[in-house]
Amino acid sequence: MIKQLKSVLFSPFRKEAGFTLVEIIVAIVVIGITVPGILMQFQGLEDTRNPEYVIQASFVAQKKIEDLANQFRDTITTACPEGTAATSTDGAYSMDCISEQVNATDPDSSTTSSFARKITLKVTRTDGDMAEMKFNALFALDS
Repeated sequence: MIKQLKSVLFSPFRKEAGFTLVEIIVAIVVIGITVPGILMQFQGLEDTRNPEYVIQASFVAQKKIEDLANQFRDTITTACPEGTAATSTDGAYSMDCISEQVNATDPDSSTTSSFARKITLKVTRTDGDMAEMKFNALFALDS
């Protein structure tokens, strides 16, 4: 009996084509463990563009504020209306510009004071890849 079993198991004519069920299960387990580990290495790559977008948005906002600073103080509201947003685009960025008069004691609240005009720029990417960034600037008013 043992002789017959050995001849069947260790026969040179035995077909060994294909995979056994155990080999397939082991392969699935190994792949199931390694693939998520490899994919986690690339997960952080989508956040690598965000600093670039922040720098570009800051540059766009700074350019807009400098353009407003070069205007006469009484014409700033033409480019940046009081109370309502004027939307403009610069490349891949969209800007909402709002101006309001503020006083010296509370520059975050709109008043009819003649102290300063607060410009608020809200910059976003037109493709939605970046969260909104808000920039503020104060311009003195004539008393």
